[in-house]
Amino acid sequence: MKKILYTIFLTLLAAGCVNLDYVESSSLTSAALASNPGAAVYTTDGIYAMMKDMATFRNGISQNNTFVRQYYLLNELKGDNICYSNTSTDPFWTAATYMDDANTANSAYMWVICYKLIYAANANISGLDEETAINRQLKGENYFLRAFFHFTLCNLFAKPYGFGADNPGVVLRIGTDYSETKRSTVGECYDAIEQDLLEAIRLMSPEARRGDNGYATKEAAQALLGRLYLYKGEWQKCIDACDEILGTDPGSHLEAEVTTLYSTIPSSKEVIWCVDITDSDIANMPPKGNLASLYDSPDGTQLTGWGELYVADPLLDLMERFPQDKRYKDLVRLHNSQPGLTINWGVLDDVNNCLTQAIALPNVDVASGTISSSITDNGDGTYSFSYNGKDLKAIPDNTSTKICDEFPGYILNDAAHTRCYVREVMPTPSINSKGTVIWTTTGTSIREGGYPTWFCEKFSHQTTISFPISSSHIMLRYGEVILNRAEAYAHLNKTAEALADVNVIRTRAGLTGNAQMTAGNMAARGYATALDAVLDERRLELYYEGFRVLDLVRNQRNIDRRFPSRAVCEVIPYTDPRIQYQIPVDETSVSGIPINER
Repeated sequence: MKKILYTIFLTLLAAGCVNLDYVESSSLTSAALASNPGAAVYTTDGIYAMMKDMATFRNGISQNNTFVRQYYLLNELKGDNICYSNTSTDPFWTAATYMDDANTANSAYMWVICYKLIYAANANISGLDEETAINRQLKGENYFLRAFFHFTLCNLFAKPYGFGADNPGVVLRIGTDYSETKRSTVGECYDAIEQDLLEAIRLMSPEARRGDNGYATKEAAQALLGRLYLYKGEWQKCIDACDEILGTDPGSHLEAEVTTLYSTIPSSKEVIWCVDITDSDIANMPPKGNLASLYDSPDGTQLTGWGELYVADPLLDLMERFPQDKRYKDLVRLHNSQPGLTINWGVLDDVNNCLTQAIALPNVDVASGTISSSITDNGDGTYSFSYNGKDLKAIPDNTSTKICDEFPGYILNDAAHTRCYVREVMPTPSINSKGTVIWTTTGTSIREGGYPTWFCEKFSHQTTISFPISSSHIMLRYGEVILNRAEAYAHLNKTAEALADVNVIRTRAGLTGNAQMTAGNMAARGYATALDAVLDERRLELYYEGFRVLDLVRNQRNIDRRFPSRAVCEVIPYTDPRIQYQIPVDETSVSGIPINER
């Protein structure tokens, strides 16, 4: 079936695509669909397939060239959730270090594949009538998909709506006449996306949905519309859109356990829309070609996963405020570790302008194989240890740099009051044939530069996939919808309503009782407003799912990257033009549209 699907889909797509998104208006795709409406099932399914499969780009095929891989990476890497320890053969590191340019392969591929898929959706929309329920459903799906791809492009290559509706947006492709290529304004793009979503909602119905969560539905269009209104700053419209699908019991849409959500993505009641990955999809990729490979390596040797991107210390600190949080204890792990205290902190690398890690390593008795912490818990909230011949102590931060009253964090009692991180797990070394203790080899808990390998397992455990670290990719889910509404409430200063939604999410994470958020405990937890609390909850719930950069920037918050990582140690102002990806040379060299200034 997949071979037949591709034959039809790619033949029709190739008929219109000349150079990337530059297509001739004389394409016969719409006419072909009009004469054979049944083909629209295959061409629509072809769009879903092309989102997950590798495509030819710049005369080659690479494991990097999948829509879903770049959707997650490009939306996440410029934020403050991810640490990485070295450069990589994968060009993700250019985004992580803000060194991407108009020739960077990952962002260029994303631009190209989005416009190819938009063209396919346009052809389907043009060729479908509304005479049958299946045609209306298919047409609605294609309106939704066109909106989704345009929205994706706006979020990556244009400034947020709140920075000015007249700012340059992206190239709008409505219909199959591509005789002109120009950048529309951000406002024009948002208006077109909104209209497409409203049309998708009109056309689709719950009764006509075509299968599992891998297909777009009316609820998906409603959820994406709520996200659009949130990003546009139309708070009440966002609330209304979210209300439409949440009903009176928003918690009923969530899985009882976070692990269930990520292990059953295609069938989960919490997932509204996903890109459904199967064993056959994995088989068509190079080994370790899937997204999870970058975030996890079950054995630490890179045989089953590269494990090149780790959970950053500030995110871990936020999680460790409540160690019982299931989003932490069930989805994040320090590879090859055991219980026991460890302390680590950042040391400035002047050459690379980044922070490497210093770690108070455990004691190892090679003869007995015993590993014990080198840190003493003094019983008064402080921890003593020795490092490089110096006696040091980690103490609660009572200076102006403290995180908050309830969770101040720790600093060293050195002259600089260096921020440090007290962890309740110890790394495990390897011992070579000569009896030498080695900490920084593959298979250990630490990588080059001293970075602890905190792996994220959100993408590692889908039960319907045989490969050990793979999953389908969530594009929309009810957890996000609840938090979208919470943020909109917060912007309207409706604190009680905002925190009620936050607590629905926290309850599922196991954070009940005193761990709930209230107007009375916000200040002690470092939150001046409900919006501050909502943004931290979004970070905890949606980490690694591609929201953090935009959550900060559209709310005019700087991106603080002053944590141990090979990424440049700096605070990125929310106005920094480097946040937006460059329009790729593949486009500008042909159409000559304006670039994003740097």
